[in-house]
Amino acid sequence: MLVLVGGLVLGTSSAQASVPQYSFQTEDGKWDGEIGNPNIGSNLEVELVPPIYLKTSSGSKLLTNYSNIWARLCNASTGKCTGYHSLAGGKTLFTGMKIGKFYVDV
Repeated sequence: MLVLVGGLVLGTSSAQASVPQYSFQTEDGKWDGEIGNPNIGSNLEVELVPPIYLKTSSGSKLLTNYSNIWARLCNASTGKCTGYHSLAGGKTLFTGMKIGKFYVDV
């Protein structure tokens, strides 16, 4: 599956820091990107940015139903991961995250 993801750090203040978008191929055994969190207790949002393509042996297909796509964040320092969050609506929010770098796993 080829996916384009954008991340957003949502702090307790009105300031927001957008993380650049990146594309990747998931289910290849590698991390699917990373997101940094500069503020303790911030919320991190992971958003799918269309178009999303499902790659199969017969070619690529535009994916419009995201109900089977899930994401989690794993702390780069501790290795601890959140539970998986559904991306069925095209985005998900991870709340109260620690400061640090997190790997995105879709």
